[in-house]
Amino acid sequence: MSTKENKPTNSLIEKLNKSYLILGAVFLVAFITRVFIAGAVMGHLTDMGCFSYWGEQAYNDGLLEFYNGSYYCDYPPLYIYILWFIEFAREALGLTFAFPAHIILLKMPAIIFDIMTAYLVYKIAKTRFSETTSIILSAAVALNIAYILNSAAWGQIDSILTFFIALTAYNIMNNKLEFATVAYVIAVLLKPQAFIFAPILIFAYIKSKNTKKVLISLLIGLALFVVVILPFAIRQEPLWIFSLYFGTMGQYAYATVNAYNIYALLGLNWVSDSEVMFLFAYKIYGYVAILGICALTTIAFIKGNKKPGFTFATAGLLMTVVFAFATKMHERYLFPSILLVLAAYIFSNDKRFLYIHILQSITVFANCAYILYMNFNGGYDLFSPYVAIVSAVTIFTTLWYLRVYFQLYILNQDNIPLKYLT
Repeated sequence: MSTKENKPTNSLIEKLNKSYLILGAVFLVAFITRVFIAGAVMGHLTDMGCFSYWGEQAYNDGLLEFYNGSYYCDYPPLYIYILWFIEFAREALGLTFAFPAHIILLKMPAIIFDIMTAYLVYKIAKTRFSETTSIILSAAVALNIAYILNSAAWGQIDSILTFFIALTAYNIMNNKLEFATVAYVIAVLLKPQAFIFAPILIFAYIKSKNTKKVLISLLIGLALFVVVILPFAIRQEPLWIFSLYFGTMGQYAYATVNAYNIYALLGLNWVSDSEVMFLFAYKIYGYVAILGICALTTIAFIKGNKKPGFTFATAGLLMTVVFAFATKMHERYLFPSILLVLAAYIFSNDKRFLYIHILQSITVFANCAYILYMNFNGGYDLFSPYVAIVSAVTIFTTLWYLRVYFQLYILNQDNIPLKYLT
């Protein structure tokens, strides 16, 4: 009898071992590929130059002096800790500054989070799909061309930001407000773009209707924020951190900064967002787009917040619409939506989200790869057929995303068309 009882258990263990063996092989290939590219490609010259310099200054001068105004830095404090540690490791290992080994070290945090993100996709997909499908989706993220380009070639940390936004959304779905708040605060402390996703946390607080739980979550988030910035804040003005965030968000006052969106399609790359078109400045149209998507997602929250995939779909749509229609956008800002819309597919089982995920992966790669190429050649393409095509596909994908979102979460037409929900 005990032998028969053990058979299902042994079978399950064997299945799990096989799954982890396959995942391990995929992750190893993904990791080695990234390390090879990281060492072979210098990365975006401005970003890598800033990261290496900031790490050196933080390590040599100390955190107390880092934001003293003697040199330029527009990143929030949390990433400076990471750069400090990287510089510490470089010194300890005796690596030559700005040589391949140092560049790999600078890119390593994002590479690690790429793999962590792929594993996160596997874990959440297992709650909805078969083992095989979960592995395929995880592998698709591990080997996603936009992810590989961003971390290994460019050297940016958008995958770290995206990971914590995804954790925020996932914890909201599981009614874990404290963990969601912590994940969101970490995202804010990494990059100012995290503020774009604030509505999903606000919606979660409203939906909770548990004042005590909300207050505890806010206090935990505030405490974490203060603890992280405190070493940098001791010798600063009381409101210095707000100046840092607002300064970062307002420093690129252009219709678009290499982001292939509606403004790039109109030939307005690197054109001041104060210039006027049809009575209003470009930035006014951007503000209208932001207010519009906030209003739309609020309506969707009222009508469809209990439907599968709402939180992830909302987070992805916020970033997608802001990227497509707001001003001051950079080429990488659409990146988080790649993962968020994939998670929306996992939880809603609507294949249109999967197709949007594929299109966004392609357009983010096409946009960023071209900008990286131009960066190596010392210039930017203000307008060309290539820019127009990528921008047009981005706008098409955004409009499609809006249509799908409107159908699912406002009209509650979750079975129209039926073929997408197989």
